[in-house]
Amino acid sequence: MKKIFLVGTLFSSLLFANASYYTSLPYLGYIKYTGTTAKKDGNVKGVYFSIFKSPWKVEFDVEGTTITYKDSTADLAQGDFSMFLTYYKGYNLAYNFGVHYIDSTDLLTDGGQVYKLGMLCYKSYEWNKGIDVYYSNYTNLSTSPKLIQISPKIGFNFGDYYSSIGSFYVETKIDYIKVLENQAINNLSKVYRSIDLTLNNYNGKFTTSFNGWVGKRSFAVENGGFIVNNIGDEQNGGFKIAEEYKVNKVQSFKLEYSYTKFKENGNSATRTYLLSFNYGF
Repeated sequence: MKKIFLVGTLFSSLLFANASYYTSLPYLGYIKYTGTTAKKDGNVKGVYFSIFKSPWKVEFDVEGTTITYKDSTADLAQGDFSMFLTYYKGYNLAYNFGVHYIDSTDLLTDGGQVYKLGMLCYKSYEWNKGIDVYYSNYTNLSTSPKLIQISPKIGFNFGDYYSSIGSFYVETKIDYIKVLENQAINNLSKVYRSIDLTLNNYNGKFTTSFNGWVGKRSFAVENGGFIVNNIGDEQNGGFKIAEEYKVNKVQSFKLEYSYTKFKENGNSATRTYLLSFNYGF
């Protein structure tokens, strides 16, 4: 994995010798579990960094997660490492590809790699439509699963940013997950389907976001490949709300709350509180 990031760092340093825009985003979160799950709580911390110079954008994310249990089970410790590249072809088409790597004390998914290919057609500030395909390759144990996820999406903007209520962006996405190997061994369904809806409001210095989804998921990939739910409990729905405050042209703070229902020894849920700081230069 170090070789992957060494190559990525070398590639980005050569490609963006005169880069025009950088973004850094450190974040910190607390996770609380309720219900019949054996998990108690946890924390997550990480940093996102991107470099952009037309027509290329390179994105990195390094994240550490710790989960504690209600019984004597040893804590779960996990590191996630992501690198994605986007190529903008002209002014209305973009291609995205990359990898998300997992280093975990969870033996079933330790060493897992999630590969992404994506395409997006768009007209700036008006509409977009695209599709992301993820291949999740877990190989640490003979029982480790392999999955493919296909996620088509469509979104559009409406409203007047300079009005009293600001402008809006709405997006709907379908996630189709098919288990390719070891479905029966891991008590997984052959196929999982879910649909989610995102609504953002841009009003002055504030951006308010809501996302909700229904259906069923397991080993789902989210947030363009930066989030991988590699603990294979079946998820049954959830929502996320966030508020971002723009301090000035280069700095902003964001507070996010998410709730997800899942099955573990019965009905359980997880609540995550996340604070991030965005700085562009």
